[in-house]
Amino acid sequence: MNQHRDAHERIIDEKTASDLRERLEAEMKEPVTVVVIVGSSNAQYSTWTAQLIRELSELSKKILARIVDADLEPDEVEDMGVDPKRTPIILVGPERVSVRYLGAPSGYEAWGFVETIIQVSKRESGLSADTVETLGKLVELGKRVKLQVFVTPSCPYCPHQSLLANRFAIAVPEAIEAETVEAWENPDMADALGVTAVPDTRVYVWEDGKWVPKGRLIGVQPEEKFAVEVVMSALGE
Repeated sequence: MNQHRDAHERIIDEKTASDLRERLEAEMKEPVTVVVIVGSSNAQYSTWTAQLIRELSELSKKILARIVDADLEPDEVEDMGVDPKRTPIILVGPERVSVRYLGAPSGYEAWGFVETIIQVSKRESGLSADTVETLGKLVELGKRVKLQVFVTPSCPYCPHQSLLANRFAIAVPEAIEAETVEAWENPDMADALGVTAVPDTRVYVWEDGKWVPKGRLIGVQPEEKFAVEVVMSALGE
């Protein structure tokens, strides 16, 4: 997928589009709404992201694209639980799960983004039964967790970790939300948290009306280990 293009050049080339069309047709089960929030604070990447979603929606009728302008509808954006100044923002299947991207899913991240749409469409996480059982303990404990994964487009390992966090959110939507943050587009967030290598995953737990940091994991995590770490972080251990 081409990130550096002129105004008339498509992001998804013909060969990739053909392959994607076949795969989406074969694997997507239910329609998925993909909301893209654009704005002037990051106009270039907002335009790129909106076009990417439009092109994906042309490849499958089950991808329902919705573009929201944060400059024109800031209150609506805030009602979605995101900062209208963080554009572009993507919400995948917001009526069912809490999976979002802060920044354009370009470079290596595009693969994990498409995989996420497919998994939401299937309404299954693709995780092992043991992992789902482990994560289910969060529901039993009445805990709500946010997994925030910092990535960059040039990192080949990052989409594996962000996709895993997304799978966790798909598996247990009542207890987990996932947020992939493109560090280059959100340097203030990355700097404030001391992000120096990616993927960098932060675990937050909702306590006393706010997100409280509870854990940090560097690199791609094995599925089972990551699940245990998330639950242990929620318990404060």
